[in-house]
Amino acid sequence: MSFADPVTSPWNRRSTALLTIALVLAAVAFISTLQFQFVYDDESQIVGNQLIEQWRFVPHYFNIQVWAHVNPHISGNYYRPIFMVWMRLNQALFGYRPWGWHLTTVLMHVLATFFVFKLARRLSQRDDVAFIAAVIFGVHPAHIEAVAWVSGVTEPLFAALLIPSFLWFLDWRDGRPNARAYSLLLYTLAIFSKETAVLMMPLVFAYCWIYPRPEKPSLIQRFTRSLLPALPFLAITIGYLYLRKLALGKLFFQNYPIGLKNDVLTIPSVSWLYVKMLFAPVGLAAFYDTPYITSPTLRGFLLPLLGVLLLAFAIFLWWWKTRDRLVAFSAVLLVLPFLPLLNLGIFFEGEIAHDRYLYIPSIGFALLLAIALTKLTSGGAKQVLGVEVRAAAITAVVAVGLLSLTIYQSLFWSDDLVLYNRGVQIAPNNNLALNNLANEFEKRHMYPQALTLYSRVLERKPNFYLSNFNVGYVFFETGQYEPAERFLRRAAALDPTDASTFYYMAQCEMHLGQLAEAETNFHRAIATDQRLLGPRYMLGVLLKKQGRNKEALDYFRAELSKNPMDAKAKAEVEALTAR
Repeated sequence: MSFADPVTSPWNRRSTALLTIALVLAAVAFISTLQFQFVYDDESQIVGNQLIEQWRFVPHYFNIQVWAHVNPHISGNYYRPIFMVWMRLNQALFGYRPWGWHLTTVLMHVLATFFVFKLARRLSQRDDVAFIAAVIFGVHPAHIEAVAWVSGVTEPLFAALLIPSFLWFLDWRDGRPNARAYSLLLYTLAIFSKETAVLMMPLVFAYCWIYPRPEKPSLIQRFTRSLLPALPFLAITIGYLYLRKLALGKLFFQNYPIGLKNDVLTIPSVSWLYVKMLFAPVGLAAFYDTPYITSPTLRGFLLPLLGVLLLAFAIFLWWWKTRDRLVAFSAVLLVLPFLPLLNLGIFFEGEIAHDRYLYIPSIGFALLLAIALTKLTSGGAKQVLGVEVRAAAITAVVAVGLLSLTIYQSLFWSDDLVLYNRGVQIAPNNNLALNNLANEFEKRHMYPQALTLYSRVLERKPNFYLSNFNVGYVFFETGQYEPAERFLRRAAALDPTDASTFYYMAQCEMHLGQLAEAETNFHRAIATDQRLLGPRYMLGVLLKKQGRNKEALDYFRAELSKNPMDAKAKAEVEALTAR
């Protein structure tokens, strides 16, 4: 059995039944997440984001990176205006009630599963292949981070735009009127949702190369006829990159540059981790121990490289023996989305591997499994809804297994304490996991436990900014101003772009009687982030203590203009103006 040049095959009741089963399973896999809270980055990206509270800010989304509301001075690689529109829409519908955000995230994943079914059916011309691929995709545990975590919706969101864009491209190639316009429009929305959508142009090129028209063209004709259909997508990509550079200042930032040598040495271990997530999706978490590999050791480099190469060779050998074009295209769909992730320096330390990055590659993986299963079980006379009985039985067993793993492991995303406990359990050497668990203890006023974890991080990495800041903050909260000031000063030296560091350090200095230093750092906090609430009020308090009432009044008024609901600033203004 081989899959020829795809055409649109007639839709029937059997197709509808199989699609319905796949969509129901995808929904069941994640329906429990409706009870979950906002976790991880949700609190700062959603709950603390004033830019998503009013429609008038929408044009501004095209001029900023996603995290600009937190700190306008930090560089960022996340230019995603359509994702921000998505957040604004959810905020308008549900406010800050987590269940509504989780509901739309699950629905978006179900929609993506729908398009995976349509894509697999279009490419294979078979309902059984489409069904198996959609079921595997819909219930796979590798999608937990993308679906159970509200901020992970970027993956199903751009997938639900990119896949139909590709389907419309196939329609355009078959001569359907207006199909190209629809394809380009959806691609534009996809790339402005998540930068990974840039893979569309090479995906179109690869498809046209694998399925040439006419058959057996010369090499030059094949290249030209593969390139020309991709050029309109290139034009949109160039426009996107131009707007991205205007908004971010440059196209990409190296958040943790590790050098080309270490990048190359680390790629095999990260790639092997993703292979294990696809084939054996257990032990999933928000964090993994993914150390940078600095020398070609057996365990850190050679064995992972051998495993990845063996898998690649097996897929190549499969294609070579069958010359099945769908195997080749599925392999492209599996590998292509990984290529931008190979520049490990764009990720922060401790975050070079995440389950959510498998969302699009898993489509290729699901297709390959569906093709293999239908070929291995072909020839049987008995069928269930057009699926060979043995294939249906194996699919049912695999689906139940994956579904069970997904439901169980998604529970670790129910709240931050559970999430970070799981992260430390799976990745005990990940400093970010330890720091985040300590943060959660701090929020719950479990200060001794928090300090113990922060200390473990700083023993390993004394210059880890987050833990230095957090230790200082815990000491500040508990009234230990001298050690608080010391840790905050170190944090300010490590990252001078965080206004909060200067704000708390200045308050410590006030309590220690270092008034000149406190005044300087209040000014630095204000200059670093004009939007930060509090430093103007505290500067006013400082000036008032020194008898500089006129200056104090100006800062109290400035704080009140930033936050008209600040009762303390209002009371100070009224007291000083009454004199």
